[in-house]
Amino acid sequence: MGYLQRINYRPNMDGLSEPEQQFMQQHFDAYGAELVFNQESLPWNVIEEVELVPAPRAGGAAGWIVKNLVLGGTPRYHLGIYFGKRELVLPNITLGQAKYVLENIAFYAPQPIRYSGPEDLVRLTEI
Repeated sequence: MGYLQRINYRPNMDGLSEPEQQFMQQHFDAYGAELVFNQESLPWNVIEEVELVPAPRAGGAAGWIVKNLVLGGTPRYHLGIYFGKRELVLPNITLGQAKYVLENIAFYAPQPIRYSGPEDLVRLTEI
């Protein structure tokens, strides 16, 4: 398990599609004091770990309909942010959206943040 490597540039949503950007504007906001995650504020200094996992899908016809018609056929992920004994989860996001959130955390968080998930998505360090 690595840690998110701090970055010295503020991430932007240029690489996201219009629907992805709209979703992020409704569910995620990051600025100097805290992040707002599904209308819940979280100070940067309390975040301990983030985890990105593939979103499970039901098998059969219902799973195919949800994956291909509702979600557009792109793989989806759940992003969890852990602090103390609590967690906040941003469900069913694309890899691009996940990268945007992770880069914001790497930019703003003042302390090292443990990360588990695809290692080639963001820069990691072994602090």
